[in-house]
Amino acid sequence: MLVAVLAVLLAQGPVPSALSLDSAIHRGIAVRGRVAEARAGVAEARAAHRLAGQIPNPMLSYEHTSDPPRQHLLFDQSLSWLATRGSSRAAASAAIRRAGADSIFLVAGVAQEVREAFYDALGAHEVERLVGEEVAAADSLATIARRRLEVGDISRFESEQAAQESRRGQQLLSEARQATRAADAAFARAVGWGESVPPTAAGALDQGVDLAAGIAFSPDSMPMVLSAVADSASLALEWSSARRARWPMPSVVAGAEWDDPDVPGKTLSVIGFAVPLPLWNNGGADAALARARADRGAAMAREARLESVRAIAEARARLDESARRARFARDSLVPAARALREQALVAYRAGETDILAVVDALRSERDIVLAEVESLRAFQAALAAWYALFGRIE
Repeated sequence: MLVAVLAVLLAQGPVPSALSLDSAIHRGIAVRGRVAEARAGVAEARAAHRLAGQIPNPMLSYEHTSDPPRQHLLFDQSLSWLATRGSSRAAASAAIRRAGADSIFLVAGVAQEVREAFYDALGAHEVERLVGEEVAAADSLATIARRRLEVGDISRFESEQAAQESRRGQQLLSEARQATRAADAAFARAVGWGESVPPTAAGALDQGVDLAAGIAFSPDSMPMVLSAVADSASLALEWSSARRARWPMPSVVAGAEWDDPDVPGKTLSVIGFAVPLPLWNNGGADAALARARADRGAAMAREARLESVRAIAEARARLDESARRARFARDSLVPAARALREQALVAYRAGETDILAVVDALRSERDIVLAEVESLRAFQAALAAWYALFGRIE
């Protein structure tokens, strides 16, 4: 017996792994390249912050001249960084915040992609199951029609109509199986699945549809707003740094001179400073460029806030209305269509109606249940977009 069971399992091939929504999202975040890209962006911004805070190295020069004193050793340290270091580090800190917002956006985008692929796969399997039920109902209708034909209750034409509807269902079932395999492959790609057998999505297609009205987040957490504000702050601080860079900060020079025959064995100290002379330019062009960029950043931040208001209103409407349509299809349209199909079959079996009424009931039910699945998919896509808009994964 055990050998027979093992033989059946081997013939069936490897069993696909089942992934819940949470498992799928966390797996996608763990292995997808876009998340690694987000981490690299944050690391780059942090490295830039370290670079902005670095003090420039001094210059050490040595000279040998024929005139006494012949040996010269000079140490030259620029002090220009004193004027710009604070603003440059603050601008780099704002860039880190921008990189963090971009990272949130990328991670939330991966979660959105996984969530949509998860429910697309669930929906495809649900469509295949529902079409299978419709095929079974059409086969039952064809069987009833053959029996009625045998006893002379209906014409052969009517029996052939029932058989044709059954054959049409087989075509639809084949299309549903194809769509299921494609959806499973897309789901495997979304979670970074590297094995030959794709995973299966394990969950309910209508998850969250009854709680959609209670899902809300603060607009201040939107990555698009956080990025624009951080960009504006960084550019404003770069403008401040450019203004301070126009200050004529000196360089300190210190050193020693020796090897003078007039004072043998004596070393003379040297100390002084050098101040840049703004003869050809005084940094005005750099400051003007930085100011223009700062103004542009401030304008883009204002536009981002306006866009966030519109995006929230649109996403909220899409979420609420898709949830309403999905609930209505699930709770009202589908049960009514199934009841009508069952009544039509019972009436046809009893000879109380003709084949066209039953075929119409079958096709109406099929259209309604497929529309229900699409409504639930649309709700899950709207929910995924809502979460991504606020940088959330769940």
